Order: sequence, then structure tokens, then C-alpha cells
Amino acid sequence: MPKFTVAELAKKYGIARTSIYDRMKNGSISYEIDAKNRKVIDFSEMQRVYGTPDSKAYSQPDSTQTDSTTIELYKQLIEELRHDKSVSEERERRMYKEIEQLKDKIDNLTLALGYTPKNIQPDSQAYSTNEQIRTTTDLQETVQPEQVTPIENKPIQQTSTITPEPKKRGLFGRVLKAVLNDD
Repeated sequence: MPKFTVAELAKKYGIARTSIYDRMKNGSISYEIDAKNRKVIDFSEMQRVYGTPDSKAYSQPDSTQTDSTTIELYKQLIEELRHDKSVSEERERRMYKEIEQLKDKIDNLTLALGYTPKNIQPDSQAYSTNEQIRTTTDLQETVQPEQVTPIENKPIQQTSTITPEPKKRGLFGRVLKAVLNDD
């Protein structure tokens, strides 16, 4: 009988090569190594284990049982993915809400400090389409006068210039410096 490689037999029988290799490993299928150092199987050996290639009963398991279990697994996976998607969308909504609250706090603090930006930052416009551009008067209406604490007008004290510390030296450098400075 002719001898075929594992790939040829897997294609002919419609089964995975790994299943043939597994059977070869556990001794169910005997094989030989040809002149090209490939594992080859006698066709009669494959017929003994899997039957004739035309007979689908040996090459494929019960397809209705496999299909129904596969479908059920896919349904479960789809439900899990839908749940994960809804959880992530909720988390995203909460994060955007928190970002908006933090932007409002920043606006209020900049107004309380008396700082008004020259232009609106581009990143605040790029992602939010529903956000209105706030003006200084809008922010002043938001901040209550009792919330703002006045800043004392103290003059800024000038400090003397600080000289950098000399480079730190190791033990040998300090000893050498002490010897040379004594002269």
C-alpha cells in the first residue's frame, strides 16, 4: 500500500493533523520515517483506525451534538460580552461626568484666583460636542461671593541669590584637598 504524509492524510480524511500526531504518539497509529526524514503512514493503517476516506462516520463526530453545544457556548459568550460592554459604557459615562465636574472646579478655582485664560484649551473642545464655551461672566455667576476668599496684598520679598554647593568629594578627594590647602 502507498504511504502518505500526515498533512496529506489529514486533508484526505478531513481531520486535524494534531489528532493524527496524538494517535501516533500514544501508539494507536504506527508510522515510519522516509528518506526525507518525514513521518509517513501506510494507507492501510489509516483505514484500520479511521476507515475509508469516503466514510464520514469515522472522520467526523456527531455533528448535531457538537453544533448544539457550540451554539450554546457562543450564546453564553455573546451574553458575557454584552454584559461587559454595558459595564464599560457605564464606567465611561461616570468618568466623563467626573471629568466635567473637575473642569468646573478648575474653572471656579481659576476665577477665584483672578486668572482668566487668554484662549480656551483645544482639548476641551475636541471631545465634548455638547459642552458650551464658558465665558468669564458665566463663571462669575457660578461662583458665590462667600466662596471666594480674598488674597492678601503683601509685597513679594526678594531673596538673595543662592550659590550652589561645591561638588561633594569622596574620602580620597577630601584628604588630598586638605593636604594641598595646608601648604
